[in-house]
Amino acid sequence: MRMTRSEMKQAYPNTWLGLSDVAWKNNDGVTLESAEVAFTDLSSAELLAKQISSNGQIIAWFTNDHMLQLGMVEVM
Repeated sequence: MRMTRSEMKQAYPNTWLGLSDVAWKNNDGVTLESAEVAFTDLSSAELLAKQISSNGQIIAWFTNDHMLQLGMVEVM
């Protein structure tokens, strides 16, 4: 199901999500606008493995803005 960033935060507070088909605000590759929610029940480690094995087709995202996201260290 495709959801906006705020919809994800409301539906899945403080939860790791596995996202696909991500739309980035202004195509910046950093600011999540919306995505398909593919996984809602995996740990951050399991999502990292999915992210690696899918060559970035699945990304891990935590639904609050107070944690550094997996893979974002390279961007900063």
